[in-house]
Formats: sequence, structure tokens, C-alpha cells
Amino acid sequence: MAELIAPLVTASVFLPLAAAAVVAKIGDESRSRGIAVNAAGVSLLCSIETLREVMRAGGAALAEPWSLSPFSVGQLGAAPMVLFAAIALVTLMVAPRRDTDRRFLVSALILLSSTLAAYAADNLIVFFAAWIGSATPFLRGTKDWRGGRIFRLNLIAGAVSLAAAVTLIEVTGARAGATAPLSISELSAAGDTGGPLALALLMLAAILHSGLFPAHRIVMGAFDGAPILLSALSMNSQLGVFLIARVALSLFPELAADALPWLSGLALFTSVYTALLGIVERDPRRLLSIIMVSQCSAILAGLAAGSPEGYTGALVQWIVVALASTALISIYRSVEARIGGNPGSLRFLGLAAQMPRLAVFFAVSGLALIGLPGTLGFAGQHLLVHGMLAAHSWWGVALPIAIALNAYHVFVLFTHLFLGKPVFSRSSVPDALPRERWALSAFIVLLIWGGLAPDRVVALREIAVGAVSRAHGEPGSTGPGK
Repeated sequence: MAELIAPLVTASVFLPLAAAAVVAKIGDESRSRGIAVNAAGVSLLCSIETLREVMRAGGAALAEPWSLSPFSVGQLGAAPMVLFAAIALVTLMVAPRRDTDRRFLVSALILLSSTLAAYAADNLIVFFAAWIGSATPFLRGTKDWRGGRIFRLNLIAGAVSLAAAVTLIEVTGARAGATAPLSISELSAAGDTGGPLALALLMLAAILHSGLFPAHRIVMGAFDGAPILLSALSMNSQLGVFLIARVALSLFPELAADALPWLSGLALFTSVYTALLGIVERDPRRLLSIIMVSQCSAILAGLAAGSPEGYTGALVQWIVVALASTALISIYRSVEARIGGNPGSLRFLGLAAQMPRLAVFFAVSGLALIGLPGTLGFAGQHLLVHGMLAAHSWWGVALPIAIALNAYHVFVLFTHLFLGKPVFSRSSVPDALPRERWALSAFIVLLIWGGLAPDRVVALREIAVGAVSRAHGEPGSTGPGK
């Protein structure tokens, strides 16, 4: 296997961990944020260089230049590494000062490190350890988190399910004579290692992490008690989607062809059902969580649908949801910090007069999320809809219904937060700070550039689409129209 020029993945994973250890020991909050931002920035640069080398190698998986490394990253994992490092960096930059205490910074850095490790893991034990690491920031909740106990039970259930699947796969892989029974790349050559039960356990772990029905309310509850920026960062890791793409489709190509359409149908139902729940929801935080669960469910539905358009749409929409939802939730949290907390119920606050820049950022991010032409969301939604209609015939039309409902929810949020007669004085609600303007502007530029040149983004994900298609048994085609 070809190698990277340097241990870039190790640096991406362990720099945030080292920064978390430093932040946990020092008490200066301003220095702590600077350390966290710098560590995330270096991790992002290492991830970008990793992606560049993988693309130069034609998307082939590259190992690190030391034999004991548990990481091996290909195009399927390299692009999400860059994306997640970017949204983690922006989250740390735009988080209100009242949020950036020691616990928040350490949790965000652990989440960044664990998620990057999961994307690059070629060993199932390493992947499982990274999965556990990504859950640790939520294992201790606040006293007013009413749904905290059931959310933690949901995390534990997902971990137990994944652990049982890994155990089954390891046992059957060893019996099959694999020299490295826990290596995903070696096990993929054996085919259907672990049998239907192992695949079912992997799918259950993905369902619980992604918040598919009936776990949707449990996952949405994280937005009520846990820090909303951490909850959004965790959901945007899309570890449930990655588990299906990287592990389930690689190890169970034959079984997955029969089982994943059912998972796709459940995800499609969840996307529509949660969008319908939003019609009567009046709490802005919960409405944002509904939009996120609906959008993330649509991504999993497209990936599991079994059509090249669905794969491409899911991978492109993954980028859109990560960028746009991070911007939306960061702006909303900034508004909460300025007005003194959650408004409690939707009402016209008229904040556009005092915060015109934040209003524009919110509007553009929301329009990209729901697929406005001229943004990357249009290409992602278009491919997803085609993929669902190709896979599910007439009832794939449920996805456009979910998209339309989510567009309505974004419109409701924008109008109630930013339109109407101002209810706060101008001095009490300052507009976007420089660090917020720079970070959010970068996301807006990416979303619009991707909409004007979607072929560049589709080409970036084309090799990954081909890998998923081959694992799913799709002959030849690596993208739409081919």
C-alpha cells in the first residue's frame, strides 16, 4: 500500500487531544480558546494535505509512513476529515464567550479527535474506540437536561450494538483465516463476514446515532440540554452514515444489497415524519433540531438507496448540511447570547435592524440548506431526489415533501428572529463580530461557489461514489449520467 509523505493523520488526530489536555490544566479562558482554535486549524491543514495526496493517488487508500499506525485513509474518509475539521474550527471560532469554558473546549477537541480517527481507521477496534470517544462529551449532562438520561442510554445502546457487531466480525474473520481479523480492508475481501446478525447490529448502531425513527426524539433532546453547538457538531459527524458506507457496505456487499433498501425506507420516513413534527413546534432550538434530523435522515436514505445518483447526492448533501447547519446554529446561538437566552417560543424579534450581517448569513445558509438554485444545496437535493425516485419509485416523492417542509421551517425561523418591529435596543444586540464574519463568510463562499461549479464538488466525491457503488454491487457507474 502506498504511503503518505508524513504521519499527517496521526497529527490530525492527536494534536486536538494534546490541546485538550493543555486546556484542561490551564484556567485562562482566552488562552484556552486560542490553543483550541490553533490546534483545530493545524488539524485542518493536515487533513487538507492528506486529501490532496489521496487525490493525487487517484483516491487509493494511503497508509502512514510508520508500521504501527492504525490509520489508512482513502477518498471516502479523507474528504469528511477536511469537512469536519473545518466545521469544528468554525464552531470554536464563533462560539459565544459565555460558552467557551474549559468543559466546552475540551469536549469539542475530543469530539474532533475521535471523529477524525473514525474516518481514518482501518481497524475495527480503533473505529469502535473512536465511536466511544465521540460520545464521551455527552455522558455527563447538566441538571436541567430532562432528556439527558435517555440520550445517554441511547449512546450506550449504540456502542453496545457496535461492540457486538465487531465481536462477531472478528470471530468469523479469524475463522476465515484473515491474517489481520480486525482490518476492514482485509475483511472486505472475505465478504459478508459475521453474517446477517452482524449487519443488523451495524445498522442498529447507525439508526441510533443518526436519530432515525423511533430514536428521533431522543437525538433531538440533545439540543435541549447539551450545548447546542456540540450537539450540532456531533450530528454533523455523520458517523452513522460513515459506518454504513465504510464498514457495512465493505464487509457485507451481498447482504447489504437486500437489507439497505429497508434502512433507506426508514430514513426516508424519518425525514418526512420529523419535518411534519416541525409544523407545530414553537421552540426555536427544537425546530433547528428537527431540521437537522430530517436533513441527516435524507442523507442516509440516499446513501442506502442503491443508485449512483443517491450515493452522489448523499455525499454532496453531507457537505451542504455540515456547512449550512453549522452556520445556522452558530448564528442562532450568537443571537441567544445577545438577547440573554432562548426566546422560549417563536415571536417576531426584529433583529435584522440591529444585526443585518447575521441576518444575511442566516438567510443565505438557510437557502443553501433547502436547495436554492445557485447554491451547492441545489445540486445535492437534485441528486438526492433523483436517487430516491430511482430506488423507491412512486413513494420516493416523500423526499421533496420533506424538503418543502424544511424550507418552510427555515422561513419561519428567519422571519421570527429577524423580521418585525425591533424589541431590543441597538446597543444590547451588536452585529457579527470580526471572528464571526470571517468564519461565516468562508462557509457562504463555499456554498455559493459549489452551486456555481457543482461539477467540481461532484468530481471531488466521484471516486468515493465509485467505491460505494462497487461495494453495493452497482456495476461500472461512478456518478450520475455515466
